[in-house]
Amino acid sequence: MIQLLQNYNVDIRVFGCIPYQSRGGRGLVRLSSNEKLDVILNKIRERKEVVRASFSRESDQAVMGEVIIDRCAACMALKQSDCFMVSAKSRREGCLEWMVAGESNNAIHDLVYLLGKYKCEVQLIRISGSSDASALTMRQEEILHFAYSNGYYEYPRRISLRDLSRIFEVSPSTISEILRAGHRRIFSEYFGLPSL
Repeated sequence: MIQLLQNYNVDIRVFGCIPYQSRGGRGLVRLSSNEKLDVILNKIRERKEVVRASFSRESDQAVMGEVIIDRCAACMALKQSDCFMVSAKSRREGCLEWMVAGESNNAIHDLVYLLGKYKCEVQLIRISGSSDASALTMRQEEILHFAYSNGYYEYPRRISLRDLSRIFEVSPSTISEILRAGHRRIFSEYFGLPSL
């Protein structure tokens, strides 16, 4: 994935990663790019460590699917740690930023050590507790994901605020406030600022 980030203008999101056999990993991945997406997908499928890469189109510029690799140093480190990956996203600097969960700070530090042992470049940015104020609530995540997936953020919009309010059985003003609160939390997380 890192080579894709270095060679193409592609946004990568990984939603969970689980072990595959003894040295690999399996993850749900979303890719989006303004470049030719088919070329990027073929580059993924051509890699010798990729067992399977199957995608469904969300749009001309985005796909979602499963990628299984049989050899991955980062996956081996994750498997040997007491942590699990919650998600990962590409950064402009050509790296993947992971969000991981562990039962203690020591578990996180152990994962950082294992990643280094397996020759992965790693930098610990932040450790926060489970009550991290920047995390979306389940309701915010549900509504934001639905709104995004159904074209609320496109121009012209494919779904309106009133439609969302009917679907979720709340008033338009409540939907609007849930979206705004979710946006604030996402922006504060993305820009590394405290949530208001």
